[in-house]
Amino acid sequence: MTELRPDLKAIAGLVPEGASVLDIGCGEGELLAWLAAHKNADARGIEIETDKVNRAIAAGVPVIQGDIETD
Repeated sequence: MTELRPDLKAIAGLVPEGASVLDIGCGEGELLAWLAAHKNADARGIEIETDKVNRAIAAGVPVIQGDIETD
């Protein structure tokens, strides 16, 4: 797993061990994967772009495709 971008690293630092996390607009799920692996987080996401959802799912990240404004 690659190192997190600085912005995601800052967010990860705020998440306590074992937290439940819902990432809205999670992209390809990099933060979620890191939180699950390093903080034992129950990490899930929603993303509007199908290609990003597919890449997240292929990486084993629990992400659904949807628009938070309408879904």
